[in-house]
Amino acid sequence: MTELARKIKDLRQKGYSFRQIASQLKCSISTVSYTLRAKTRKLAKEKQLRLPIHEKKIHNKIYTFKNPKTRTTPIPTWYLNQTKRQISKSISAKAHNFQKKMAFNYKDVYQKYGDVFPCALTGRPLNFNEPHTYEYDHVMPHSRGGDNTIDNLQILCPEANQAKGMMTDPEFINLCKEVIIHAGYKIYKPLDK
Repeated sequence: MTELARKIKDLRQKGYSFRQIASQLKCSISTVSYTLRAKTRKLAKEKQLRLPIHEKKIHNKIYTFKNPKTRTTPIPTWYLNQTKRQISKSISAKAHNFQKKMAFNYKDVYQKYGDVFPCALTGRPLNFNEPHTYEYDHVMPHSRGGDNTIDNLQILCPEANQAKGMMTDPEFINLCKEVIIHAGYKIYKPLDK
């Protein structure tokens, strides 16, 4: 039972009307009715079953937007102040998660990129020994036939990697251009000298 449902039931036992409960808890009367009446829940479920699939998907999107999953516990201090052993394990895990068959390891990645290197898409400076600041990415996405070799690996900041998703770099850059133009900016690329 959710916290709201418990509060609704407590107020109802105290003799509050549906309208008074809704006013007190700042929720809708239909929420109060849904919580307290089995008939309302049954009707709501029947209505949900009659909805076309595309409408259900729209409702789910709105629900997940209104009720995002938020972190309830603070980030542990050991994550922010990792020991050298934890950092080494984290770097190795990144290489391992990038590919299941290990054709290279974190030493090979270090040899290719060094201590400090820029994000391949944003240019932000990244530090190899701070693995929480970067993610490995397939240049040609795995879903498009990209392989798990070090030649198909690039290192991105987490925000760029999440935004890029399953796009190729040129597709992502074109999407960024659309966003910038839509926001009213102009784009120009200086001529190479």
